[in-house]
Amino acid sequence: MSRLPRALLALGALQALLVGGYLLVERGRQPGPAFAVERLDEAAPALVVEQAGRSHPIPSAPHLVHFWASWCAPCVAELPELLAATQAEGVALVAVTDEPWPTVEAWFGGRVPAGVVRDSTGEAAARWRVSGLPDTFVVSDGRLVGRMGGPRDWSSPEARAFLRGLAP
Repeated sequence: MSRLPRALLALGALQALLVGGYLLVERGRQPGPAFAVERLDEAAPALVVEQAGRSHPIPSAPHLVHFWASWCAPCVAELPELLAATQAEGVALVAVTDEPWPTVEAWFGGRVPAGVVRDSTGEAAARWRVSGLPDTFVVSDGRLVGRMGGPRDWSSPEARAFLRGLAP
């Protein structure tokens, strides 16, 4: 056998060995949490927000506080599904941005959903220790009980089950 066919045979055997090893490692890998939520237990910081220039009340029932911005690509992808999911599952949402209200109205085509609000002071994100956008907090009885940094797939069965667990 010449050198070229022998080299090709050896390369094929090596590739098969590597693929087999990969498959063994993947089979033994434990799945991560289906819908990861960092557990917290601390007082919820003050949150004063407005919608269309009027003060907006903060829900007393368990709810989500979601920090987002129209310039944030993951936020733009996530927010419509989050709005739909919370509405479908009966969970209150306070979706906070510090952008000017005309920017918010333009982003929603003039029809801003009820839970979308503005932090006119720009201080809420700092008080809530938002480290990046989007950032979502679970609030129950005036306490932060969970946090989800980064975007989530709110259409997933795990997300919907999580939301149903919050509904009053």
